[in-house]
Amino acid sequence: MAAVFVAMMFLSLIIVDLSVHKWGQSRAFATVHRLESYSGGVSMLGLDALCRLPDGVRLSKDHTWARLYPAGGLELGADTLLATAVGPIQQIVLPKVGDQVEAGGSLFRVEHNGRGMTIPSAVSGRVLAANSRLLEEPELLSSDPYGAGWVCYLGPTEGGPAPSASSSGKTAAWLESEFGRFAEFIFMHVSPDLAVGTTSQDGGLPNRGCLSELDQKAWSAFEAEFLRRG
Repeated sequence: MAAVFVAMMFLSLIIVDLSVHKWGQSRAFATVHRLESYSGGVSMLGLDALCRLPDGVRLSKDHTWARLYPAGGLELGADTLLATAVGPIQQIVLPKVGDQVEAGGSLFRVEHNGRGMTIPSAVSGRVLAANSRLLEEPELLSSDPYGAGWVCYLGPTEGGPAPSASSSGKTAAWLESEFGRFAEFIFMHVSPDLAVGTTSQDGGLPNRGCLSELDQKAWSAFEAEFLRRG
């Protein structure tokens, strides 16, 4: 009789464990689906376009870009991974004209629903112009990062920004790998039950603005893991 009782207890524990596991999977599925539905997705087909750089643009490993002009000045902004992660933000804090920006120091700040992060500069220089249009239309940082969403213009500096790779092909491959790393980051922060490397149901990537679904702790973790890699 005791053996039967033990067997029934063991079976009950297995059923409970399976039920909890199934509930966890359902919860993870629902969370991922909610992220997939947010603000339009980033499909694998669109990844090539996101990793394609305009002529003259060089990336830094901190996910900002720079465009060198003949006079020696640099136009700076956020690359497509950063733009995709933050999505249509509510506010951007720009550097002031005349400010001296140091490599590794603060370049600008983005804020959304009480969360925010500071984006570092890849180079040093004095701010000659800031894109005041972003104050009224901060969403341009996300929708047109290499164009109307530029952030500021620095005066001539010694040397240029350190590119993430030595050729456009390698740069695109590096950025693509960063999108993959970002997918892992998002799903690890969405639910502890999701394993590293999990992607969306159709094999795509996290959607534009998916960081807005997460808390300040996740924003700070993103800043530490993707933007401060000196």
